[in-house]
Amino acid sequence: MKKFKFKFETLSLIGLLLFSSCSDILNVTPATEDKTITENITVNTTWESSNTYIVDGNISVEGATLTIEPGAVIKFKENSELDVGYSSSGSSLIANGTSDNPITFTSIADNPSAGDWDYIYFGDGSVNSSMSYCNISYGGGYNAYSGMIQMDDCHVSIDHCDIQHSANYGIVLESKAYFTSFTNNNFSDISNHPIKLDANSAHTLGTDNTYVTGSLTKGILVKGGTFNKVDETWLKQSVPYVIDGTVSIQNTSGAKLNIEAGTTISFTKGSQIEVGYSSNTYGTLIANGTSSEPITFTSASPEKTAGDWDAIFLESGTSSSTSFTNCVFEYGGGYNAYTGIINLANANINFNHCIVRHSETYGISCDDKSYFGSFDYNTFEDCASYPITIYGNWANTIGANNIFSTTLGPRIHGDNLEQSGSVTWNKLNKPYYIDGTLNIESTSGTTLNIEQGTQINFTQGSQIEVGYSSNSYGSIKAQGTASEPIIFTSGAPSPSKGDWDGIFFEDGTMSGTILDFCEISYAGGYNSYSGNVTFNNSLTNVTISNSTISHSAAYGLYIDDRSTPLLLNITYLDNTKGDTN
Repeated sequence: MKKFKFKFETLSLIGLLLFSSCSDILNVTPATEDKTITENITVNTTWESSNTYIVDGNISVEGATLTIEPGAVIKFKENSELDVGYSSSGSSLIANGTSDNPITFTSIADNPSAGDWDYIYFGDGSVNSSMSYCNISYGGGYNAYSGMIQMDDCHVSIDHCDIQHSANYGIVLESKAYFTSFTNNNFSDISNHPIKLDANSAHTLGTDNTYVTGSLTKGILVKGGTFNKVDETWLKQSVPYVIDGTVSIQNTSGAKLNIEAGTTISFTKGSQIEVGYSSNTYGTLIANGTSSEPITFTSASPEKTAGDWDAIFLESGTSSSTSFTNCVFEYGGGYNAYTGIINLANANINFNHCIVRHSETYGISCDDKSYFGSFDYNTFEDCASYPITIYGNWANTIGANNIFSTTLGPRIHGDNLEQSGSVTWNKLNKPYYIDGTLNIESTSGTTLNIEQGTQINFTQGSQIEVGYSSNSYGSIKAQGTASEPIIFTSGAPSPSKGDWDGIFFEDGTMSGTILDFCEISYAGGYNSYSGNVTFNNSLTNVTISNSTISHSAAYGLYIDDRSTPLLLNITYLDNTKGDTN
């Protein structure tokens, strides 16, 4: 019995040892292997997580799919690159790692540096390519215009990737390339801009991307070109969009660009935005920020100065739904001496709760057909010229609640105020400056109401004419109060007699015209037969009351023999040729 027992125990021990050995063999992790890739990939291929792949030269994926497993490492020799769909359609790169097992694309060098290898290139033959949870580093060495990822006329999904240590750009999109998805990516240590793309593809940038560029000037570079999408949005990013050149928002059927609250758009020297510029094209720009997240349009220069960039041009094809709310416009106005940071040409827009500052010229410039649908609660600061220049026919579209922290107030360009019915000039915290001749008249009759407390200044040789043209009729109703008179005076820093021509009531002046509690001074510059106020065949249609007429270079009031104005409680002071003729 003992002998049998010994044999049984011995056999049991041998069996246990054999089982343990087999189990250990099954649990061994396969050894990693370096595989050098020197041939193009023309059949479907998988690069496994257990291997390191060394790209040696220009390797192309053509007419096939290269799938890279999570955890795989791809190293590039100097001047090497991976091309997908460069010359053949139906080419794909599927490099989808995980948060625990990312895929690595990097330099083979023991001491890597930016530019060690060229790039991953996606050509127009690339279809359904995607990269997620990838770490891409030390590339961008192809040339000064390339990135570590280069896309040309294709679309690629890139999410949850870390892109760092590039000798030039991070990602470059050329010729209609765009992202099918682009979220949760991180950029750091990129020598140039982290991304360079066209205006037509900037809306494909998604959310939750971070950019650590080391320079406030290195944002997302948007190359000049046409944005012609029907309705797309540039989402807020952690760095500015940097416009380089002219971005034109237009399409024959209408293009619409929305800008998300909190976004910053900066401009390189001489750059601009145009909306609806070309013949028979139409565009809409919606930039509605919030008080806590304004949208900023500014200079891309590290040391910002007025005139660094040109302007936002709103042309004849601009939709009237174009809107700016809670925006900041600064350091522009560099196009020419006649153009502001915002320039309207045959356009009307909504403009509210905005700040316009540091312009080399005007804040806003408008041509004779341009006006505001709404214009309130805006602030103007540090404009080298007038904060606004607008034609007289549309000055009534300036709202009452704007703040002009500027030397001058709005410039009212000489014009025919010919709107039918009645319009009002609101009281502002700075004077209106009439530059030229404001004709108040229309065949159906036009009345200009001037709010109490308003001041109107005149440049040299400027004037107001009421009802001058044949069969045209006009009226002024300027009714101030004792505490808030309406002032008509010289716009010169040191006024003198004759600085401006005067107010002329002609034979088309309508009944009910009145100047009450007004102060009119330093006019009479038209000729020796005129006054601060001149009446030519205006009959009994004008009343002047409780007003002061002073410092005329000619008469205080010049009244022809066909005019009989009603004059009540007038104070005259220092009129060269006399109070009246």
